Amino acid sequence: MGQKLEIAAPELAREVDALRRADARLGRRLAAGRQPNETDRAAMRLIAEAPADRPVTPTDLAAHLGVSTAAITSVIRRLAERGQIVVSTHPDDARSKMVRPSLQDLHSPADEVSRRVEGIESEFTPEQLAVIARFLRRLTEEISDLA
Repeated sequence: MGQKLEIAAPELAREVDALRRADARLGRRLAAGRQPNETDRAAMRLIAEAPADRPVTPTDLAAHLGVSTAAITSVIRRLAERGQIVVSTHPDDARSKMVRPSLQDLHSPADEVSRRVEGIESEFTPEQLAVIARFLRRLTEEISDLA
């Protein structure tokens, strides 16, 4: 953990390409096995991280994920069928729904990828994690600009 890492820019670019290929393979495998896709995983992260006094609504999910409310209906259905979430009527508006993690997912990471990320995080100092997070955030911004 205390060792100094020196990575040249071309090596970093190769590693980002390798990450993108691995992520694409994982996405194809998950889709073939009807496992949670990236949209489901992102929705589950938002639901799991919501404060207890401010549960997520379908509208919140749609806005966060940048998809239609019709698409969110499918996401919610898949998560509910897998037992990952509980959907209930909003106490302040009977027309609205609230989405919370189920008890089985309340204290566990959303999926295997999340569990592995948590394991890798322990290999780095908080300062290193801050730099990695900044790099990933900037990379995400650049890729998002292309979409």
